Amino acid sequence: MVTEKNKPWSALLVVLVFSLMCVSSVWAEEDGENMEDPFEGKPPLADQLKQFSDEIARRVHQELQELLDRELKVLQEERKRNRYTVEERIAKQEGIIKDDPENAAAHFALGEAYDDMRAGANAIVHTQIAEHLFKEQENKIGLAESRRNLRRFFDKYGYKREDFLLN
Repeated sequence: MVTEKNKPWSALLVVLVFSLMCVSSVWAEEDGENMEDPFEGKPPLADQLKQFSDEIARRVHQELQELLDRELKVLQEERKRNRYTVEERIAKQEGIIKDDPENAAAHFALGEAYDDMRAGANAIVHTQIAEHLFKEQENKIGLAESRRNLRRFFDKYGYKREDFLLN
């Protein structure tokens, strides 16, 4: 079964098989003397094959371009949905922090949400707050995860720890 994914490749395979059959004796009759020349009055075989391969290349290129355009559209729509979801997550975590400024998990989640939006400075600030709160609460797992994220954020966004000293 030919799927949309394999359509260009299957077309290319058909072209190759057809070309081989044309230049081989597959269609030749047993009696070679009475055989008609199927290319009589037509351009030489090399010209026909070039035209044929040019047409196939054009069609394969067209199919590939259509496939890439469809995939790009899907990715763009997915990115819009993800961005909307990130903005919702940020709003939710900010609401939690407004009600409970000492909520380390909310600061941690907000830092990750800002990282998803590529807002490095905000991601670092909220993750540092989470680190400080986890340390006060003696939450070793939260502290370790915060520090791991901070190292990743500093590397990712090109900041140094002294750029974000909290007093």
